[in-house]
Amino acid sequence: MNALTRPEYWEQGYVAREEGTEYRFGWRDYANHLLAKKIEDIGLDGKRVLEIGAGDSPWLPYFAGKYPGGRFAGLDYSQAGCERLAKRAAALGGASSIEVHHQDLFAAHSELHGRFDLVVSFGVVEHFADLAHALAAKRRYLKDGGLMCTVIPNMAGVLGRLTRRFNRSVYDMHNPHDWESFLDGHRRAGLAVLSGGYLGSSNFGVLSSCFRERRGLAWHTYVLLTRLSKAVWFLESRFGDLPASKTLSPYIVAVSRAK
Repeated sequence: MNALTRPEYWEQGYVAREEGTEYRFGWRDYANHLLAKKIEDIGLDGKRVLEIGAGDSPWLPYFAGKYPGGRFAGLDYSQAGCERLAKRAAALGGASSIEVHHQDLFAAHSELHGRFDLVVSFGVVEHFADLAHALAAKRRYLKDGGLMCTVIPNMAGVLGRLTRRFNRSVYDMHNPHDWESFLDGHRRAGLAVLSGGYLGSSNFGVLSSCFRERRGLAWHTYVLLTRLSKAVWFLESRFGDLPASKTLSPYIVAVSRAK
């Protein structure tokens, strides 16, 4: 499957991670507000929704709390990631619930195959050399007529160039797709893209994985850039969104269906 990362990288990352954040979608979190809107526009109420790569996901608790009529599940091959997601799910209480599945996306046989109306992922498929192979694996979890929403960081733009400069090893864990190569991967996986493209004007917070220590010139440059993003978000939240672009947009998103 030509993975560009090792399981140990994710396992160690979850173990070392500080207390997880929660999305509130004010102006300080405007880029994620755009992602949430994109997914909610698909329709979640009453649907079976699976997030792949869901270790410690803040997305599933948010969606499960907002759409109690939906049924939500998360899949991840990291034991530590699943434990952190289960802790988040337990904190929901009430009628909301999230199934947690410790399982590899590429499992040859799974009771989860063919069960979901919507399968989403945030920053998963770009960690494989063969995009079509990863997308085809995601596709197996869909019901007939189900939809996929796939989000990747825009490593073909400024974020990719900065990642390569700040931390080459992190850059090498990504297949730096642009919109055209992302579309091609979907076609090769037998998926018809219904909507998508670059999303958001900027989000330099995506660069956080480049830094293990909070010191040095690169770190302070990153902090300055994140403050710039937040200043832009403040203006967008009041006066309207700036255009998305191949150069500066933080995300590439595709909503697709099996052909």
